[in-house]
Amino acid sequence: MEDKNYSSDSPIYEEDQDRFSRWNFSQRIAQVISKRSDPSSIVIGLYGIWGDGKTSVLNFIEKSLETDENVICIKFNPWRFGTEDELLTGFFFDIAEALDAELIKTGDKLKDFVKKAAPGAGAIVGAKGAGDAFSSFISGPGIEELKRRIESELESAKRRVLILVDDVDRLEKTEIHALFRLVKLTADFKYTSYILAFDKDVVAASLQDRYSSSAEDAGEAFLEKIIQVPLHLPAVEKQVLREFCFQGVDEAISIAGITISQQQVQEFVRDFSSAFDDCLTTPRKAKLYGNTLMFSLPILQGEVNPIDLMLLEGIRVFCPSLYEALRSNKPLFTGTFRDSQYSNNDKEKEHIRNLIDKALNSGKNINKEGFIELLKNMFPKLKSVYGNMSYGASWYEKWNNGQRICSENYYSRYFTYAIPRGDISDKAIQDITNNSEKWDKSYQPESNPLNKVVSVSTAEKLIKKLRNKLGEISPEASTALAVAVAQKSDIIPNPDVLYSWTTPFTQAAMLVSDLIQNIEKKDRVPLSKCCIDCSPSLEFKLEIFMWLKREEEDKPEKDAFSNSCVDDIGKHLGNLLSERLGESEDVTRLAPKSIPTIFYTLNKFVRDKYVDDYVKRLIAIDPETLIRILDSYVLTAWGMESGVSHKSDFEREQYNSLTSELDAEIIVNTIQESFPKAMNIPDEFPRLYDDDAEKGQLFLEQFVWLHNYALKELENEENTSDPDEKV
Repeated sequence: MEDKNYSSDSPIYEEDQDRFSRWNFSQRIAQVISKRSDPSSIVIGLYGIWGDGKTSVLNFIEKSLETDENVICIKFNPWRFGTEDELLTGFFFDIAEALDAELIKTGDKLKDFVKKAAPGAGAIVGAKGAGDAFSSFISGPGIEELKRRIESELESAKRRVLILVDDVDRLEKTEIHALFRLVKLTADFKYTSYILAFDKDVVAASLQDRYSSSAEDAGEAFLEKIIQVPLHLPAVEKQVLREFCFQGVDEAISIAGITISQQQVQEFVRDFSSAFDDCLTTPRKAKLYGNTLMFSLPILQGEVNPIDLMLLEGIRVFCPSLYEALRSNKPLFTGTFRDSQYSNNDKEKEHIRNLIDKALNSGKNINKEGFIELLKNMFPKLKSVYGNMSYGASWYEKWNNGQRICSENYYSRYFTYAIPRGDISDKAIQDITNNSEKWDKSYQPESNPLNKVVSVSTAEKLIKKLRNKLGEISPEASTALAVAVAQKSDIIPNPDVLYSWTTPFTQAAMLVSDLIQNIEKKDRVPLSKCCIDCSPSLEFKLEIFMWLKREEEDKPEKDAFSNSCVDDIGKHLGNLLSERLGESEDVTRLAPKSIPTIFYTLNKFVRDKYVDDYVKRLIAIDPETLIRILDSYVLTAWGMESGVSHKSDFEREQYNSLTSELDAEIIVNTIQESFPKAMNIPDEFPRLYDDDAEKGQLFLEQFVWLHNYALKELENEENTSDPDEKV
């Protein structure tokens, strides 16, 4: 496999690599230097901003002179030297070494002269400043002889020395000044040419700081004294830069193995051109963007919307301040505005506008209108900020299914390059459905396809994602997944909340019901029984049965369970409950939240009055069982402001529900025998207060009060009924 160079600074060397028409420009510079007859030194400045391709032009110049016997090219790297004296002496040593290798073949070696001169230079540096030391070094007798010999040999050979110095603008300010003084001091060196590549504005500003007490344009004036031939890099057409950038994008997409539709391509090009064209100023920027996608696209392949990710990475490369604003303010950019009389959307919208304006004003070469259009397309919520268009909650599912960045479920992935804790990757969901089809029909728990994925922290996300994928799950996978979820029901959270159907526990039961509907009708009853059997949670067995889809007379659903099928499954469940409870198993300890459902199921599907006999046995063992039964029928209330839950009162609705399954006389007799104080009730209904410590005692009193009230109602009905109707 061919190696790829992903460095945003990677220069090029060959003519066939030239994408920006710089070869002819470079070749012309090389020809001028080669054919120059004047023996005096010349200093050329090659100007261009960072990343504009200066290094590649220097490489082209060197390549053009590779076979030219008139010129010896020397690349001097000022980055190698830490101090000013090292920079100055290292420069001269590099020249001597190069000439020794390429010019002087016999007799004394030039480097010998350098070695003899170097100790003297070191001694002078110790006593004087670096500038004075170098002047003394150059004027020493050994160096003068070296200069004379070099010039003599060059003149005899009719050869010139070209010194290429790159990245001048990346040096420290003191190093920049030292380098230019070096060039000035050696400018009388015959047959020598310099090409210094740098960003003129950066270097001029550094030199200006050196002459802070001088005129305003001191930096520019200094450059004019040193640079004899100023040359600017040829500008690259915007279309050429864009094509170069898109080539990197195509390569990143190919490496990531992502398939993008023609419509997605059009949307990307539209948004990219609108926002980023003005930011695409140099080949380095274009290369940097492509390299960024090389990293992010493969990592998040299949986990996010690729177009959203590519555009977000563009924001990161071209406007980091906006990227940071997005990364740190998820609630402001996801979802839609909540329409409520208590909300202040206008204030939030103003805050978002100010945040975006501040971020865009901090960037360089920013087309604000283009960036805002891009943001509106990525985050539909912003169409309400910058206009009147709004989106309802119905769009959430569409954004979620599209793995869009504007979805609350996917936003964080784009910034962490990972699946957040408690979340589950979309690839993992796909693997689950694939593995489910291969699960052995014996459905052994140890090979459950959910074993490595589901936990208390991930259950909610898993259930939601599987419910969203229902339409894509095959009948074979649906069968296995229904069993797999049922087997894991004991670790699915079931917290007390205001709306119980929103809990992961209930959502899981809904999922099992939906999966059952995914298979052929003739197989649904056996699968329902299998899921009920394999669930280790008694509550989940009941929850599955509760959420099975049933036929309705006014809303017939041809795929729903018929009444006979429901009875068949109900009897199966009832028998399981009866076996589990046995003669003395206390349901109030085993499944306190599900007592009303259990009582209903036992009476309806096992035998009538089953609960009466069962509760009598429990009360005979422990009369406190009755209080726990009453408590299970009492609703949980939620404070509107505090959000804290507390038990409500045992009221008429709960009385009717309980006495429809358990004979009221059994309850009253137990209260008379075991809790006689509860029989002394006031005329007014006894109410529950938050500070009541004995809620159980109060529930008993409330039951007695309601029972007496119900008896009076019955008596009144009998007294006021038509005498002719009496038997």
